[in-house]
Amino acid sequence: MMNVTRKLLLIILVAGLIPVAAKAQDGEISGTITDETTGEGLMGAEILVIEEGWGTTTNLDGEYVLDGIPEGTYTLEVNFLGYASETRVVELGPDETLTADFALAEEWLGMDEVVITGTAGETRRRSLGHTVSRVDAAGIAERTSSSTITELIQGQTPGLTMIPGSGTVGASANIRIRGASSLSANNQPVWYVDGVRFSSGGQGSFGVYGQNTSALDALNPDDIESIEVISGPSAATIYGADAASGVINVTTKQGSMGEPTFRWNASVERGALSWPTSWRPTNYMEVTQDRLDDPDTWPGLQGMQVGDFYESIPMDDDTDALRTGALQRYSLSVRGGGENYAFYVSGARDEEEGVFMGNFQNRTSLRGNFDFYPLDQLNFSVNAAYSNNEVGLVPNDDIFYGIIISSWLAEPGRDYDAPGDKGYFTIAPRYYNQYENVTEANRYVLGTTINYRPTDWFRNRLRIGIDSNVRTANEFYPPMDPEVAPFGGAVVEGFRAQARPQTTTYTFDYGGSMDHDLTDEITSQFSFGAQYDVTIYENISTTGENYGSEHITLVGSGAETSGSEGYSESRTLGLYLEEQIGYRDRIFLTGGLRMDNSSVFGDEIESVFYPKGSLSYVISEEDFFDVDQVDELRFRIAYGQAGNIPGPFDAMRTWTVTTTTQETGRSVPALQYSSFGNPDLEPERSTELETGFDLSMFRDRVNLEFTYYNINTRDALISTDVPGSSGWHGSRLVNIGEIENRGVELQLSLIPVQTPDFFWSNTFSFSTNSNELVTLAEDREREIFGIYAPVQRFEEGKPLGAFWGQPAEVDEDGVASLTGEDVYKGPSVPTRELRYAADVTLFGNITLYALLDYQGGHYQFNVKDWRRDRAGISWKVNDPEADPDEVAKRMLWNQTALHIEEADFIKLRQLSVGYTLPTQWIERFGVDNAQFRLTARNVATLWTRYRGPDPEVNFHGDADFSRVDSWTAPNFRRITGSLNVSF
Repeated sequence: MMNVTRKLLLIILVAGLIPVAAKAQDGEISGTITDETTGEGLMGAEILVIEEGWGTTTNLDGEYVLDGIPEGTYTLEVNFLGYASETRVVELGPDETLTADFALAEEWLGMDEVVITGTAGETRRRSLGHTVSRVDAAGIAERTSSSTITELIQGQTPGLTMIPGSGTVGASANIRIRGASSLSANNQPVWYVDGVRFSSGGQGSFGVYGQNTSALDALNPDDIESIEVISGPSAATIYGADAASGVINVTTKQGSMGEPTFRWNASVERGALSWPTSWRPTNYMEVTQDRLDDPDTWPGLQGMQVGDFYESIPMDDDTDALRTGALQRYSLSVRGGGENYAFYVSGARDEEEGVFMGNFQNRTSLRGNFDFYPLDQLNFSVNAAYSNNEVGLVPNDDIFYGIIISSWLAEPGRDYDAPGDKGYFTIAPRYYNQYENVTEANRYVLGTTINYRPTDWFRNRLRIGIDSNVRTANEFYPPMDPEVAPFGGAVVEGFRAQARPQTTTYTFDYGGSMDHDLTDEITSQFSFGAQYDVTIYENISTTGENYGSEHITLVGSGAETSGSEGYSESRTLGLYLEEQIGYRDRIFLTGGLRMDNSSVFGDEIESVFYPKGSLSYVISEEDFFDVDQVDELRFRIAYGQAGNIPGPFDAMRTWTVTTTTQETGRSVPALQYSSFGNPDLEPERSTELETGFDLSMFRDRVNLEFTYYNINTRDALISTDVPGSSGWHGSRLVNIGEIENRGVELQLSLIPVQTPDFFWSNTFSFSTNSNELVTLAEDREREIFGIYAPVQRFEEGKPLGAFWGQPAEVDEDGVASLTGEDVYKGPSVPTRELRYAADVTLFGNITLYALLDYQGGHYQFNVKDWRRDRAGISWKVNDPEADPDEVAKRMLWNQTALHIEEADFIKLRQLSVGYTLPTQWIERFGVDNAQFRLTARNVATLWTRYRGPDPEVNFHGDADFSRVDSWTAPNFRRITGSLNVSF
């Protein structure tokens, strides 16, 4: 197989050296491509001369020029993302200059829309048997504001579930597509940016006992043109052994060829985020005579009467604990091009402060995208990006010295000894704010793509790229008074840690396609390719302890120092073949096969194979189909497999070095086993059957997409004990588990009004997911885990990470005790989601946008109220009218059933209003377009079954299964105002 690949690449290289005859400079075709409704020029629209096999793209004003065309009859084909394609036959005479203008209509279903994700090359949507969701990132940016790419895609596509984790600035989120399919491998999608593999996950920061940073925050949302999401193995087969959890492909903005032109865009945005008092609980303390007799401990209760209740809201009016966060963003970009080139260049600076003193995120980003068209048959692009992202995190979530736990469990009216204070029982803000945890990431992404078409039937694409993510993480505890020791005795003399993790990913991707008309009605497209990815992780970590001064912070200045080093490398090679047969451009049958080999496989596994097959039928184009008001109807079905690979060392038997002491007292190094390994370890295998239909009605005013999927994952990686007979102990991964996900996805788009003065679009999306652990392991049926309490499980027949609660009962004497049997509560992640987005344009210059989000069918462990009830400071246990039996249950240690709560909610996720200034007001200043916009995010929780402040939070934002609302900050409301100017 490798030899075949080398021969194919050699043929392509030789073909590239064959001189291409210059076109005769005989005639010219030019024109403008516009939006049918608004009349505005469409920049970047592609116009092809079918007979010649080449074309061009429109410039910033939607204009194009095709020159050097000999006399003859030609078919022009115009394509633009989000619009219906259009073809026209023209006659060109000798030395004639012909004008051909096109007005394109928006197309929500986009049957002829070009798709690049999950296919061997550019493919029209109509030929795909599986779904590919497209997010119009540039269009969203014109309606609302997003600081990160995770904010940008939130709520934009059915089947993609995002658990944001926390309102802490710079914290990561958990992204899941069509449920979780693994216990031990990755459950998050694979990311590509302009075709280059892009590492996601954490940045390698030092832990703050909860939240983590995100490598995805290196991306500037303003640079993104569109995002394609493929949801399951049936679509991800072409990506092979690690794509079972889905693939997200980000396409950044490009320039446009044509007459030499430049268009600048500048924007400035300012805003604030806050933690409203109404989003924090009220703590209560009953006044007793004993407390009144102890004024040193209970100064806040003095002057009150026995039986009264002292009330306080945590961190209320304490400017040392909370602040109003601030956000400011500045960006400048220019795009344009000339006759044979196009470019997009941008720069941006983002600064955001959280509500906690040490929490911030500052990002500087630069991007340059360049496209060159030296020949009609040859073009190539270079995409280069750099970002510097600095994030400061603070301890909360799951740590005793967090400011949230300290204030939420403080007994009102009490004055605590240092490091506590009035209103803070473990640590006061003056100590808490001295902790530092900052991670700085320098990200370099470089990719080049070469497209070569030596003939009109043979297309080649070669892409090479590198993603280098170099980080420096710093953590510092200053020396403290030993009698106070706010962060514990281990760091009381001062502690400094520094780590320098680096992740480098190399991408090599070749794809070839051969088109052939078998008959007048039957077409063939044969595709083949190779992908080679290398990921290298390196880290050097050092620590220093015992510092004489808070001003001395170098690691080497500590009285005690230590260091460690880590390294891992993985390499994956994939080869694929695909054949697609088309009949009359309406029926498409596709079959394919992918072969993978990887360094992470066990020694006994040489390669794995993943098949795929699909059928797409655009029945509305048949002569017999005559249904009033139906524009397009397509049925589709797809089958496919993809994998989920183990970690770099999971299959290997590894050793480490320790120190042993000989009888003489001399210490010498000695080998010690580290992991047993598994030579038969292979990727998990997910098999999906997906079917559905796409319907467009009433001249594209009503559009419906429906999909049903069933994903079965076999050979799931499960941790089992190493056989004692081996002489080793511990655990290893084996391929024995089985997991199933099934559900439906529906997206409905309605345009009840579409006039030049009033445009109103409505988008509804609905999705479900039913997750089940079919088989865990031969020697056990369940695995129990949890933070604070053992409330979650992997249990056969139930969803992964589902909740179980420990109920309590009260005897006739009013004494509460545990019942002894845990009770199944339900899933820990949403099983159903419904979203509604409204987009309104008034008089061509006023825009309104709103996004409502419902999620339900899941539960959350409300640790905040669990601990506050046990501490006796919540109203539920202080209310004189409360049921004494329920109070006794709530205050019982280890009772959890009452605090694992239904977490259904409806949120007003986004709300924005924009105003575009009239042209006559701004053209005198040389400005083409100017828009003011006001945006609010996390506006309000309109309804919820959950009793805590935010049902979405999780103590560890990117954790796969551990789901706890402990001492985690809610997703804060953020309001920003922006000005965007184009000239």
